[in-house]
Amino acid sequence: MKVLGIMWEQNSTAALMQGGRVVASASEERFSRRKNDERYPKKAIEYVLREGGISAQELDAVAFIGLEWDPVYTLTRHYSSFSVEDNLREQHEYWKPLMYENKKPDYLKIFKDKLDLAQYPGRKFWNKVIADMRGAGGVNLLHGASYDKVAAYFQRLRREVVSRHLGVHADKVHFIDHSTGHASYAYFASPLSGDALVVTADAWGDNVNASLAVVRRGRMKRIYATGTLAVARLYRYMTLVLGMKPNEHEYKVMGLAPYAKQKYYQKPLKLFRSVQKVAGGGFAFIKKPSDYYFYFLERLEGVRFDAIAGALQEYTEEMMLGWFKHALKKTGLKSICFAGGIAMNVKANMLINRLPGIRHFYVNATPDDASQAMGACYAFMYDMLIRGKKDPRKYLQPLADAYLGPAIKDDEVEALIRKKNIAKKYRVTRRAPLSRVAGLLSAGKVLARAAGRSEFGARSLGNRSIVADARNADVVAVINEKVKNRDFWMPFAPSVLEHRAQDYLIGYHGNRSAAYMTVGFETTPLGRLHLRAGLHPADHTCRPQVLPPGQNPGYEALLRAFEKKTGVGGLLNTSFNLHGEPIVQTAEDAWRVFELSELDALLLNDTLIEKK
Repeated sequence: MKVLGIMWEQNSTAALMQGGRVVASASEERFSRRKNDERYPKKAIEYVLREGGISAQELDAVAFIGLEWDPVYTLTRHYSSFSVEDNLREQHEYWKPLMYENKKPDYLKIFKDKLDLAQYPGRKFWNKVIADMRGAGGVNLLHGASYDKVAAYFQRLRREVVSRHLGVHADKVHFIDHSTGHASYAYFASPLSGDALVVTADAWGDNVNASLAVVRRGRMKRIYATGTLAVARLYRYMTLVLGMKPNEHEYKVMGLAPYAKQKYYQKPLKLFRSVQKVAGGGFAFIKKPSDYYFYFLERLEGVRFDAIAGALQEYTEEMMLGWFKHALKKTGLKSICFAGGIAMNVKANMLINRLPGIRHFYVNATPDDASQAMGACYAFMYDMLIRGKKDPRKYLQPLADAYLGPAIKDDEVEALIRKKNIAKKYRVTRRAPLSRVAGLLSAGKVLARAAGRSEFGARSLGNRSIVADARNADVVAVINEKVKNRDFWMPFAPSVLEHRAQDYLIGYHGNRSAAYMTVGFETTPLGRLHLRAGLHPADHTCRPQVLPPGQNPGYEALLRAFEKKTGVGGLLNTSFNLHGEPIVQTAEDAWRVFELSELDALLLNDTLIEKK
């Protein structure tokens, strides 16, 4: 079967599954060049079909993630265009009147200056939707309509959009429960094939934001679900309290947390602990806050910014560890898969990975909502196979790697060199020896590599990466100031050859999640020496990409050339982009960043371009 998966919301994404294998997946932002693009992923859909070599008419099914859906954030471009000030305005002009003043504000009127009605499928379509949402035809979706009525309306809307775009019959379009998508991706995209505990945790999704399921003999059964988990919502709004963008900068709060001293953050930790606890395998409110912004803003007045971050991270770790311990004890299972927004918290994952009795702990590439396009494919196919009394493990194939985006072709590179007259200003070496590239790195140069198919998701894994010698601590300031323009406290990450992982990482025992930078590790003395610039400066932990042999031969060859020259089996690796922009996709994207930054060299496939 050929299944198209679609996640249409923050960082809208498409995926194509053929014969039980995901052959392509990419987010709309990589094509539109708007970070976290929430519009209908038209270009991403067209890419995955093209990559799969099929027409839309050949699709057997289209699977949207989400039984519920609301286009308000899409229409106002909330994820891709809202500033911190816009998010504060939302709290004061929408949520506060709604929750505290018994008013029913119109979100689209408040943010009429942000409305984008020109987006696909066009003004006429969206004006009709807005009229319905305000009560035309008795729909009245903004306030008062039943859950079922709202869900049915927006499912019909999404069917109409994809049918208009691709010409597929409405009967081929299906909708997948949010947490089921996360759980399906967590297990079936992983290399696990035996019995396992499947955990999901995030902020919101079809009224469930935390769930447990068990897989036994290939069948998945949910054993717990709740919509009340406070952790991700706390993380979202504490990000705003700290003056950063919610739904985007939570990773900055996590990066800030290790700088905090435990003895100084007991006050905010006590506040967070007073909200909710793990109880009986689930979560129980001790004192449910009236909201997640104003309630905490009032109580955290005067508390240092780093103390808030440190307390929030410790509370997150406490909650997740307590919950996981209970689930392991209850099920007796030794293998765990984890997905959802909280699964992006590599420091919590580091502690979960250490729990006694766990044989395998697996967190797939980018386990947040961007992977839900793949989750929709896996969930739809699982349901079809179970109905047909077939074992899903025999038909659904795990991800071999995360290189699911468009490839840079050699003729694209040559066309760029001619178009920009690059050879006149720069030193161009075709089929550049990797020994030469390794020599530049060992001499302190900062290079960017754009080669082959792009990585899916939030983290660069060598094919759209900026790389440098991780022994050189000075390179951190160079990349921050001259290339990335990122926050000074944020750590970089290392790429490490698998045969050197145990030399550098404490507790690494072949955990395949480490191929995707989804689990953190403490480091050995040699790791702190060889990978210094790729570690967190405060606690010397890292979220490594441990590169298995054969997964990415080109990037692996570069790391081996560097190891041969220096004895170091790893490099600093950070995403190839300017701060606030999506990771580069094409050779031309790569060239633009190269020219706008102070990178020393650019490797496009095997063509090396150096500044003279």
